[in-house]
Amino acid sequence: MRATAGAAVVALALSLAAPASALPRGTEVETYKGGLSFPVDMAWVKGTKKIFFTEKNTGKIRVMVGRRLKQRACANLDVANDGEAGLLGIALHPDFARNKRLYVYFTNREPRENRVVRFTVRRNRCRERTAIMRGIAASSGYHNGGQLEFGGGRLFIATGEVHDPAEAQDTTNRLGKILRVKPGGGVPADNPFGIDNPVWSYGHRNPFGLVYRKGKKILYETENGPSCDDELNIIRRARNYGWGAGYQCGTNGVGLDPKAPIRRWSNIIVPTDPCFYKGRMRRLSGDLYVPGFNGDLRRMVLNDRGTRVRRERVIHSGDGMIDCAKGPGGWLYFLTPSGIFRIVPR
Repeated sequence: MRATAGAAVVALALSLAAPASALPRGTEVETYKGGLSFPVDMAWVKGTKKIFFTEKNTGKIRVMVGRRLKQRACANLDVANDGEAGLLGIALHPDFARNKRLYVYFTNREPRENRVVRFTVRRNRCRERTAIMRGIAASSGYHNGGQLEFGGGRLFIATGEVHDPAEAQDTTNRLGKILRVKPGGGVPADNPFGIDNPVWSYGHRNPFGLVYRKGKKILYETENGPSCDDELNIIRRARNYGWGAGYQCGTNGVGLDPKAPIRRWSNIIVPTDPCFYKGRMRRLSGDLYVPGFNGDLRRMVLNDRGTRVRRERVIHSGDGMIDCAKGPGGWLYFLTPSGIFRIVPR
């Protein structure tokens, strides 16, 4: 995101005209839990009322059971939290019900670097901390990336280019990339850029959303552009997504065979972490939802292959949105810097 913690982005979000809300008839947005301290990413334990979420500035991994926020955090990490840095992404292992493994991406205070670590959760406490990836540069308070997503048995990690466009085109580093590793942190043998290189795709500016669609085996990414060209991309092995020194708005980008997004917003919306929703709210079921820090929640209807956007509509406008997910009760949930909300029958 662009300076999500700063006044500049808040001013930007307020200055953008929000389209009218278009929730399905007979539905409404309700507050699930208010008064929170800048939650960034949430992970629902399927089949339960439990949600884990990250707090950007405090470094706490919080636990909610129903609408009750546990007073004691699952873990409290020592984070640098200036600008967009802090405790960012969270993901549960696909077999969490059995192995209780939880992953987070955060900006470590000292030494200052972005890291991915894994915990084993016991009685709502994060135990057995294990480093999955260390040493991801965090020299800037901005463009840290921070999203985690499992797909096809692998863990994908989104990283920003720390305000240096040239880094995004260099496949020998981990900046401005989507990384792909084993759940234990090792590099899969079929990664494209050599042994021990976690880079899966490159040419990214500041990817702030990842979602994997299991049925289609497609990984989608949302990316914040500069003063133009926010993007929705399909992430494929070894592809260049075009960000780098000399990028010009409205083009596919720079470098070798840059790939165009499946949706480009020339008037920026600050897209954050998307979700596919299939759940209890039938009128919303089956589509991709893209929240934006400008305050809009977009419903994206894709073609049958999942490769093209057929229709797009803003279904709700409000405070800046950071994440969305299916959650307790089978409803569609979303995060703002102050709380968790959901769409339910009126």
